[in-house]
Amino acid sequence: MTREAAQEFPALRRDVERVIGTLTREEWMMDSACAGWRIRDVVAHMAANAHEAIDPIPEPEGAPPLPSNRERQHDVRVDRRRNRSIEEILEEFHTYVPLFEQKLLAQQEEPQASVPVTIPTLGTYPTHALANAQVFDYFCHLRHDILRPYGPVDPAPAARALEPVSHAALYAAVQWMMWGLPQMQGSLLDETVTAPVTFEFTGAGASVWTVSRFMEGGLSTGEGDFGAVRVISDASAFVAWGTTRRPWVDHCKIDGPQELAVPLLDALDIV
Repeated sequence: MTREAAQEFPALRRDVERVIGTLTREEWMMDSACAGWRIRDVVAHMAANAHEAIDPIPEPEGAPPLPSNRERQHDVRVDRRRNRSIEEILEEFHTYVPLFEQKLLAQQEEPQASVPVTIPTLGTYPTHALANAQVFDYFCHLRHDILRPYGPVDPAPAARALEPVSHAALYAAVQWMMWGLPQMQGSLLDETVTAPVTFEFTGAGASVWTVSRFMEGGLSTGEGDFGAVRVISDASAFVAWGTTRRPWVDHCKIDGPQELAVPLLDALDIV
């Protein structure tokens, strides 16, 4: 169960609210570290996700069907909000995100918690894991897309100063990424794993995971240390390089035969 992820989400939501409440008009229009999205688009995405989870908006009459790819669905929903004012984006965020937070907590209770849910092109997960997905999303968008050093917004002003992210929150984000690793890229990664690869994440979110390949095809991930090679990285940095926002070579140390780890690291692109 991932009750801890749902319990960590409110703090991340408050962090986002604290920062976006201080943004200047110029900062809202800056390019974020999420390719193709400005800061306003990142916030619009979070608002749209929450709105869709609470009160799905009917598709506009005559609109083409939404793409089957989940990431492209996000792009479409952001595009539909590009003409909205910042005030309208904030209103949607503040209206639906608190309700979404309550829903994530409710989804930790059985029998709903264990019901499988399929996310188009991203895989199938128990419902309770959706809280991990949102912890990952909010942490990544705020700390890696909006704020420096990777995003454009200066975190120094006292009004937007944040506490370091908790171990529980980063661990929940790492869980989501490792659960998604065997699913999100289909069979693309299968041939990159010729022997088990262990990932050691340090700092907040510290944990050890091993990726291995089934003989019949497909990958599995789980907590444990039985790899033929070891990749060592700060857990927060993993959120950046594991999503291809930053080069993995800048953040990873490989302990063991590099040829066993590099193909997987080169191909990895978690969303």
